[in-house]
Amino acid sequence: MRYGRFIISKNILELIPEAQKVLNKNPQVIFAYLFGGLAKNHLSSLSDVDIAVYLIANNELEVKLNLLNQLGQALKTDEIDLVILNTASLPLKARIIQNKKVLIDKDPNLRYSFESLTLREYFDFSIKEKDILYRRYKIG
Repeated sequence: MRYGRFIISKNILELIPEAQKVLNKNPQVIFAYLFGGLAKNHLSSLSDVDIAVYLIANNELEVKLNLLNQLGQALKTDEIDLVILNTASLPLKARIIQNKKVLIDKDPNLRYSFESLTLREYFDFSIKEKDILYRRYKIG
């Protein structure tokens, strides 16, 4: 348990450039986002580092484990939540895109296309979801 103590360093924002170097050096990472509290410069005793990456690779598990290890060393913490955007759920991807800071971007056209498609799909989904929920719970 954390008991109100900072698990991640209070100067974690100063270490973000080190994470960017790790991500930029990895040939499997096309673009990466910082999201969550740190993207908004909110740091608390319960904070972790939320990073999302879009990969070329099919061996996502191996890449994720390697990235977690390297990012942990760069950021001096194990409190990292690493999301692989290629396989994340639509609502999670949309929430990340809406509240992100771009850490690296090796292919801006791919990133723009990914963001545009994800948000269009999400907005279409949310309209249908609201309609279904309305019919389910308001009508009977």
